[in-house]
Formats: sequence, C-alpha cells, structure tokens
Amino acid sequence: MLDVLTIGDLMIDFTSLGTNEAGKLVFERNPGGAPANVASQVARLGGSSGFIGSVGQDEHGLYLIETMKKLGIDVSCLRISDKEATRITFVYLNQGNDRYFSNYQSPRADRDLPEDERYYRQADNCRILHFASTSQFGEPIAATSSKLMAYARKQNKLISYDPNWNEVCGYDEGQKKIMTDTFKKVDILKISREEYSYFIGDMDIREGAAQIISQGVRLLAITMGAGGCYYRTRELEGYQPSYQVAVRDTTGSGDSFMGALLYQIAGKEKAIEDLKQQELDDIIRFSNACGSTCATKTGSLTVMPGLPEVTWTMGHTGLYQMDIQCI
Repeated sequence: MLDVLTIGDLMIDFTSLGTNEAGKLVFERNPGGAPANVASQVARLGGSSGFIGSVGQDEHGLYLIETMKKLGIDVSCLRISDKEATRITFVYLNQGNDRYFSNYQSPRADRDLPEDERYYRQADNCRILHFASTSQFGEPIAATSSKLMAYARKQNKLISYDPNWNEVCGYDEGQKKIMTDTFKKVDILKISREEYSYFIGDMDIREGAAQIISQGVRLLAITMGAGGCYYRTRELEGYQPSYQVAVRDTTGSGDSFMGALLYQIAGKEKAIEDLKQQELDDIIRFSNACGSTCATKTGSLTVMPGLPEVTWTMGHTGLYQMDIQCI
C-alpha cells in the first residue's frame, strides 16, 4: 500500500547560478515538478510513494526516470511520450533567494497522459491521492486526472490538492474557477499566502479559511514562508512559526512541506477530524521544518530532506517569533 500517490508534472528546472566571467548566464539542471517533489519528500522520510506522469523520449526524460527510481518512488505508471519532449522551465532567484519562474513556453510531455487502467489500480493501492493544478489544464492529462480523482473519491481515498499557482502562469478567470471549484472536492488543501490573496482576496484569513472549510475541505494549511503556517480543520485552528535557516533556494519548499504533511497524515490510524490540537501542531511544526530545511539547498526533487536533517533543524535552529498578526 502506497502512503501517497501523486499525479502531474515531472520536468527539468534550469536554475540560474548567476553569470560567469564572460557575463553569460549559467544554469544548473535540476529535476523538478511539484507532484514529483511531493512524492520524493514522502520517500525521503521513509514513506512509500508513487507517481503518475509523462516525460519525453529524450535525454532529459530518461534522466528523470532514473532519478525517480533512485529516490525509491514507484514509477510503474510513469509514461514515456512519443509525441512531446520533456517539459523544461527556467528558475531565477531574487536577492532573498526566493525563486521565480520565466514564462518560457517549453514542450509539455507532462500533458500527454491518456487514460490508463493501471492508474486506477494504483489509486486502489494508495492512502492519499495528491495533485496540483498543472494536471487540470491541457489534454489529455486534464481528463485523466479528473476521472482518477472522481474514482479515488468513490473508493474513499483521501484527496490532497496544492494549486501551485504562480503569477507567471497567467491563468485566466476560467482556470481560476476550475481551481477554486476543486476546493469543494478535496480533503486536504495547501495554499500559500499569495495564493490565498489570489483566490480569496483581502478577506481576513480566519474568515476566509472558515469559508473554505465550509465547502468540504477537512484540513487547510496556509503557508507563509518565513511567516510560518496557519491551519484549520472543521473544529480546530492553529498557527506554527517557521525556522530560522540560511535560505539558498525556495524552489520546492512548499512541496517539501506538502510531502511531510501527507506523510504524517498517512501514518495516522485515525480520521483527520479525530486529530487533537497537539497532534496537529506537531504535524505542522514538522512540515515547517521540512520546508525550511529544503530551502537551505539548491534545487527540489533530489534535495528533499531526510529525517536526520529535519530533526537537526528542529533541534538546533531557532524559530521565528510567533506573530499571529502576520495572519
């Protein structure tokens, strides 16, 4: 039984390292893709994870497949497209080492994911199905992921969603509505503070969170980078601060948080509604530590932290001052 099964994009991030002596931009090839990162984090913590997706029949695609295998992720449902090349993107870092993406329109082998009976068998064999909005746009992946989510819901699997929105993607109002409508169909939802503003607007976070929970979400986590994380369930709410680390690259930090969150939920022998306040605080605190630790490295998929690293962060790194006003 897989703890977490993810579906969506697996791609190459070319991360900017600045310029060389000739003044030319230098990039480092890093494996990435939000759902793949989540699967990696689960595996790095000792959980079991699988990935459904598609890469191109090219050097990048073969490299990604071997990388996923080495990480211990089940890739029996990782498809090689004979129509599209592996997706690539370019990642830049600002002065605070926070990442931002270019609007480069690369090939999209990740979207070439037609329906396959194997995906449903994998869903039968998982505790949590996780996906991001990248699998909701473009065909045939949008139809495939929609059918798989509906099937998993009928099988009473936990459904997890991270919109993974960013401004560069240029989503239109129709796509925005698809994402917000998805909130009504999932059990676990993670959104960043920026995503909250995009989806909900200027509404007080507690009020907006209550509104989202009323639509059916069972656990909501609103991450705020160095500001920590606010969470809410149908009965409880809380806040946990983040860790003071030397940030090198925030690419994948949110996925690290998400993977750690799902890893812990999958390991609980109880429903989300039965989790006590202390249990939820511990879950969010550990997830914050994973995301913070990930940010101390460059890249995402292959640098998700293992348990010893996270434990070190929690034991040797100070917390940012808990400031509920940031909520």
